[in-house]
Amino acid sequence: MPRRLIDTLGNTIGHLTDSMTDSIKDKLDDIDKPIIIDIKGITRAGSDCYNAAKDTSELCVTTIERAKEMVSFGDEIKSTLSSFGAGGGGVNADTFQTIQDLVDGDQVKAATALAADMDKIALECVDKSVKMIESMERGVDALPDFVESRVENKMDAAAEKGARDGDPEFPNVDQDVRELEERIREVDSVNLFTVMKSGVHAFTSLAQKGDLVKTLFTTIKDFAGTVLEVTESIRNYEVGSMMGKWRDLVKDLWRVLRLSSLIKAFAQAIGRLIKFIIKLFKKASEKLGQIWKALAHAKDIMADCVHYVMDAMKLCDDAKDRSTQLVDTSEEIQGHLENISSLRKSGIASIRDLVDGDEIRLAIELATSLDDILLTCIGAIVKMVKKVIAGVKSLPDVLKEGVPKDAGKKEDDPPPANSTRDVQVLEKCRGDIEGADAVGVINASKEGICRVKEEVEICQDMIIKSRGFATDCNGTIESFLGEWDLENAMSNLLQMYRLASLGEMIEQWASEAKKLVKAIIAVIITARDKIKNIDFIPHEIEEKVSELIPDEIEDKVGDLAAGVGRLFKRG
Repeated sequence: MPRRLIDTLGNTIGHLTDSMTDSIKDKLDDIDKPIIIDIKGITRAGSDCYNAAKDTSELCVTTIERAKEMVSFGDEIKSTLSSFGAGGGGVNADTFQTIQDLVDGDQVKAATALAADMDKIALECVDKSVKMIESMERGVDALPDFVESRVENKMDAAAEKGARDGDPEFPNVDQDVRELEERIREVDSVNLFTVMKSGVHAFTSLAQKGDLVKTLFTTIKDFAGTVLEVTESIRNYEVGSMMGKWRDLVKDLWRVLRLSSLIKAFAQAIGRLIKFIIKLFKKASEKLGQIWKALAHAKDIMADCVHYVMDAMKLCDDAKDRSTQLVDTSEEIQGHLENISSLRKSGIASIRDLVDGDEIRLAIELATSLDDILLTCIGAIVKMVKKVIAGVKSLPDVLKEGVPKDAGKKEDDPPPANSTRDVQVLEKCRGDIEGADAVGVINASKEGICRVKEEVEICQDMIIKSRGFATDCNGTIESFLGEWDLENAMSNLLQMYRLASLGEMIEQWASEAKKLVKAIIAVIITARDKIKNIDFIPHEIEEKVSELIPDEIEDKVGDLAAGVGRLFKRG
């Protein structure tokens, strides 16, 4: 630089004041315009940028802590859901409510609110960076041309003149956004087969992207800190040994402009990421929450069915015991009738003692109580089936996708019980007894009671079958309430359908058994009432008997019949 120019600048600087624009007005041989140096504009630009950087740094401090909270929350849910995966050990059905509370409860709402706050702060950081950029552009414009030629595209110039080794490239979050979009699509189309995997993927991404947001905000904070340091010297710039300071001043201006552009780019990247993070939070809360809420409700229903099943099992056991007693009692009554029938007609008058005795009364009581037990059992199972079917219907469609139409059925399930033929046989026996005369009633009753014994045994088989269904119900509930993982999730859900199917089988078999018991009761009562109400004429019978057998045999028959009557007479 010519010595004359340096001397001219040195002389001019001494006349600069803070209240007016400093200028150097020395005509150089090749410059015919005055040189204007806006020192006040430069320091004002430094102050504006400093304040914006300070605000940005403070915003970042708060936001970094919020990002940590969001990451922690995402990790918590990811860890819980990951236990469903291979080798995770699965989770118990009791945790469904906990998981639901995690994915759509207060915490996820708080995390979504945190993300929304960070979105606002990212926008504020963008605004602050714009102010910094505008301030530094004004600062560059305040430089005289002899110090820095006017540049139209200052941002491009800053990328070259303000860059330093180690500066990051402008952030590219395209891949991260695509990943978030993919997770949103996964969650939107979630079903039982994918709920665990989609949930793990979603909250893994939320945790990862939350960590990325934290890193980006930390980088912005670091940029802002550097801007604070650099602009401190710019805003306090004083005219002194001017030529020694111009070089540093220019470097500082371009450096701050470069950092401001980086802050803007990073804040815009954060804003873009945050929008998709919020979308994923909301979609995960809606879709995953719906499924876990349904599973938690299904778990409550299945747990509530335990007492119905236990009642049914106990009632079936009671019914089986009573049916066994009824078989034994019917056999005893049958034996008495056979004994009387084998002695022909001479002891028929003593039958009244038989029908008024303990066996007939006990048989009727046993059959009646058996009918009541089956009615109670059916009532309990009907309630259970209705509750389970209502629960199945309340499941969201996404959980029922892929469920076969015959869910709950098994190939080895027995065909429905059918007591129609047995009831018809018993009705015929009852009719035969009802229509029999005094001579034929004993044989008709004997055949009827014999049939009663056989039908009680058939009824007992039905009760045992129902008891087996109830036992299967208990195992089904235990399976549903047990451990869930990716492999058994659908099979566990199908246990709900199986429980409804088993309940329907218990209801059907117990109902058929009840029909049979009703017909059995009718036969026993008809036999009792018919024999009691026969218009016996002992002297006519005695005359007929006396014509057929000797007196001494007749007397023995009478004695035996009377003894049988006394044997079964009520005490």
